[in-house]
Amino acid sequence: MSREAPADADIISHEELTALLAEAEGRTPEEIERGAAEIEIAPPEEATVVDVDE
Repeated sequence: MSREAPADADIISHEELTALLAEAEGRTPEEIERGAAEIEIAPPEEATVVDVDE
């Protein structure tokens, strides 16, 4: 299994992801943002990296 970064063409913005989630869930982007804030999703740069292969 490759761990290469996806091509830039495969990367979507935060706003695009929110819009896709909203459409899939039948909600508005604002509802998605409020829901994310309520469960306190940390930004990726604050994530803890865990190696599951060990």
